Amino acid sequence: MSATEVTTALDGWAARLVRLGAVVVTRLRPGLTPAEADEVAARHGYLLTEEVAALWTWRDGVGAHPGRAPAHLAPGQEFGSLDESLRRSREYLEASRAEARAGAPLTVPWQPHWVVAVHGHALPLVLDGASPGPDSFRHDPQSSPLVVAHSTLPQRIARWHDMLDTGTWRIARDGTWDVDLTHLTQSAHAPRTDLT
Repeated sequence: MSATEVTTALDGWAARLVRLGAVVVTRLRPGLTPAEADEVAARHGYLLTEEVAALWTWRDGVGAHPGRAPAHLAPGQEFGSLDESLRRSREYLEASRAEARAGAPLTVPWQPHWVVAVHGHALPLVLDGASPGPDSFRHDPQSSPLVVAHSTLPQRIARWHDMLDTGTWRIARDGTWDVDLTHLTQSAHAPRTDLT
């Protein structure tokens, strides 16, 4: 996977959200320059690959608007700035190390090269910055690594499109997300054309 593939997938996702009237696209912050991303990463002790940094050079998270409903990149997916994401990643690392020192039985301890991409559904979506990566996955410290679904970020975004295609995710009239799990499917399906 390349940084260009990540950016292309994100551009396609944003374009679809614009067509559907999602409020989140009006709140996306401008992307960082590669130099700015490197500077932020260095402050937090990270060395980001181009593929991981591509998420924040595309857009640097969703801006906060006090008094207004939160806007998510996908349902329940808080897309923070690179600074917020790296801070949260370091907090997970320190908490994992503290639990390990205390003898807590973690199946999958947080790794120093993991970066929170989006936070939501009680489990963060993580980008693994190790080579040959990066791949993305939901981090659950109690789950076996063999049962956690891994995919590239473009593959994950393709799954987000699937969720819209099946009607599992929709954009409500107010531009926020609406979820209907009765449409959730694991099998192949024909794209819908009657999305609201």
